[in-house]
Amino acid sequence: MMAEICKFSFKQPLRKEAIEERIALAIITAECVFGQATVRLHAAYSATDDKAVIDVSSAVGEHIAQVFTGLMIRHLGEESFCIERIPTKEKP
Repeated sequence: MMAEICKFSFKQPLRKEAIEERIALAIITAECVFGQATVRLHAAYSATDDKAVIDVSSAVGEHIAQVFTGLMIRHLGEESFCIERIPTKEKP
């Protein structure tokens, strides 16, 4: 099975804490849908100032990325960031 990530790059300065706050909200919604244990097993992300990466190799990750995307569109606008899907390595 191929692993895949979504890389988010923001066109305006955005602090890591602001990014993580919205990822946390997306994770909460995933817990409501998939359950806390499943999310804990499958959710993975990384954030820095102006960038975020979410592992979308599972349905949990896809859900988190979709909700995060929606939150960022509402917060910043559709044209304020880019999303790139990147295949990584094979999952064991």
